[in-house]
Amino acid sequence: RPCLSRGLAAMSLSSIESGSDDFIEEELFADSASGPTFLQRGLCALGGVSAVLILMMMMPVLHREVFPTRLPSSNVLTSLDDIDDLSQQEYGTVDEGIYSFGAPGTAIESLRDLQHKDGCFAGLRVWAEDVLPGNAKQEDGAAISDQLNHPRIATLRLHDEEHDSHFKPCPGEEKQPYSKGNQFADWRLHWEPIYKPRLGNLSLLGKVVADKAPFSVAYGYNRIAYKQYDSTEHAKAHIKQRLGDSWNIVSRWTLVQGAASMYDEDPMMLVQDAQTHRCVIAFAGINNYGNELATATDVRSASFCGFDGVHTGYRDELRRIVKFLLPKVRPLMGKCSHIACTGHSMGGSLCDLFAACANSQRLDDPDFKAQSWLKEAPAVIPEISDCGGGHYMDDAEHRCKCPPCPK
Repeated sequence: RPCLSRGLAAMSLSSIESGSDDFIEEELFADSASGPTFLQRGLCALGGVSAVLILMMMMPVLHREVFPTRLPSSNVLTSLDDIDDLSQQEYGTVDEGIYSFGAPGTAIESLRDLQHKDGCFAGLRVWAEDVLPGNAKQEDGAAISDQLNHPRIATLRLHDEEHDSHFKPCPGEEKQPYSKGNQFADWRLHWEPIYKPRLGNLSLLGKVVADKAPFSVAYGYNRIAYKQYDSTEHAKAHIKQRLGDSWNIVSRWTLVQGAASMYDEDPMMLVQDAQTHRCVIAFAGINNYGNELATATDVRSASFCGFDGVHTGYRDELRRIVKFLLPKVRPLMGKCSHIACTGHSMGGSLCDLFAACANSQRLDDPDFKAQSWLKEAPAVIPEISDCGGGHYMDDAEHRCKCPPCPK
């Protein structure tokens, strides 16, 4: 401190101005018996100031490494396993996109993938369409059932095997199909016997592209989407038949409610490729017109996961499924290396909402909290050895041992 204070006082402009080179040399190497010279005091000051600056720069590191903040007693580590809780957790996303088939619109403004600047979801939205003479078009009845926008995603108008289909990269055709005089609903186009051969023989601009992504992926996931209506035993066999023996149903739960004509099943399925650890989560479409028709036609605008103008019926349906079924599936989802979502009809619309919310990463939103999951190291998830599980509401009829029941 004496060296620093004297040095700072000595380093005045007048003391520097009075020196020549000889004077500086004398000052620098003068005998210290008579006390430090002005220059020696100045150099001492520079060294002191430098030391103080270095110490100030090092304080955050010293504070963190040498004097760490003491944790409250309630957070004291009790084992090495607790260390994981201190690291920043990574929430899962639907990073492999949405693959929907004949899905209705979901929102007034197209849902966007907030993980990407262009708002585009990965994947493909597909609907079957027949072009008639005079440019009239018959559309999959569900896909044209409301006038809401579809999400921002690549689209495929799926034509029969004798005609080229029409593909549009993202943002796709967010407002199509749309009833505007020359487009009409045809429910015969809504089912798997239409989609399977058309996807398997897909051509664009005179060239067969069925074996090219994303069309080949859509062909595979189309089987998962439609198998939501089938028994678990059949679904296991048919999924392997289409996608390969490494694809396993690793979780299947069905929400069961109502009885008699109001009996309703809402299955949720997780499928994994054991080789790549990729997963597909699947939602089902309308399988009971007694009560789910009301869900589909409830087109009032609502808010969901920070998005406005969302289809109220589909929002409420997804919230029910998430509340009762996702807790049973969530522990497995973190083991997936990547996740896609697929669904037929309303199931595709549920995928739109589920993926938009997951990818929003709005950590404080109640809908995000309800459906979020944490990523883990990818791992093989064992195939279920039974037919899956059922969650029965209080009024639910127990129609079969293993829902979804055979139709």
